[in-house]
Amino acid sequence: MGYTAEDKPYPRGEIHMRGSQVFKGYYKDEQKTREALDDEGWLHTGDVGLLDDSLRLKIIDRVKNIMKLSQGEYVALEHVENIYSACPLVSQLFVYGDSLQSYLLAVVIPDIPHFAPLASRVLGKSINDTDTVALERAVKDPEVYSAVMAELGKQAKKNKLKGFEMIKRIHLTLEPFTTENGCLTPTMKIRRKETYGKFKPELDALYALPEPTSSKL
Repeated sequence: MGYTAEDKPYPRGEIHMRGSQVFKGYYKDEQKTREALDDEGWLHTGDVGLLDDSLRLKIIDRVKNIMKLSQGEYVALEHVENIYSACPLVSQLFVYGDSLQSYLLAVVIPDIPHFAPLASRVLGKSINDTDTVALERAVKDPEVYSAVMAELGKQAKKNKLKGFEMIKRIHLTLEPFTTENGCLTPTMKIRRKETYGKFKPELDALYALPEPTSSKL
């Protein structure tokens, strides 16, 4: 999973619970019960926790959001998304990894007020942030793509992401993640399965390209 009780400076791992307060199982669903409760009665919550110096427990991730790349590295996808999403150029971002591949991809919806000036600078012409046609052309432009990747690279290095945690290729689109298109839950969290399904052709096409030769963006 990539988290262990020996992690420094704080031990990390999946939170397990046992006691009279823990439920006994799912009603008439033995399979789900076996998935949640082990033979010793421990409930596997699916939450990844961290114990700080004061023995306070903090939830930092979800087990289902952790995946393993082909070379054995574990990646906490939500953690990576949170770091890249803090980039002013990013409005929304979905990180995807295939266990048969050695690197990560992402679907990026740019923040238009920041994206339009960047595209204008790169293309050498003014692009208004309300000009949808010009913006659609810009997200498909190779030079604009490279400029966006450079900004994402700065964000990754600023936050000291490891090489395998860095996004190597992106699909840049103006279409946002919404509840209507199935990409978001009612609480605005990304639906991973549905979002991957929506952008599967684009993500598969990115993985079909020759593997990046450098770990740097």
